[in-house]
Amino acid sequence: MKGLLAFVAIAVVALLAYNYVHTGRLALIPSSLSRDEQALQRIEERFDTARRQFEAAGRAAGVAGADTTADADAARRDIDKADADIADLRAHLGGALQAKADQLRSEIEAFRDEMR
Repeated sequence: MKGLLAFVAIAVVALLAYNYVHTGRLALIPSSLSRDEQALQRIEERFDTARRQFEAAGRAAGVAGADTTADADAARRDIDKADADIADLRAHLGGALQAKADQLRSEIEAFRDEMR
């Protein structure tokens, strides 16, 4: 009986991990995302990647004194692209997705203020 419970517990944890990796949400059964939700999620991931790239460029410049302007400029372009994509996508979003897009856009603006 203990073996069966251990197997079930391991299977549940494995399923949760698999769904989290593939959907970014912690759920036993993955919900299918609409195209707009998927697009918004990709934009958010692109922004997070660009933010980390910009912060890494700043650390590298501060520690090693290296010229990281190309990395910082690439991150800025990615952030601008994410903002433009949100503006395009926002035109046909509704309800909660529009609020999430607005929140992401405000995060982008706040990060732009930090970059200056």
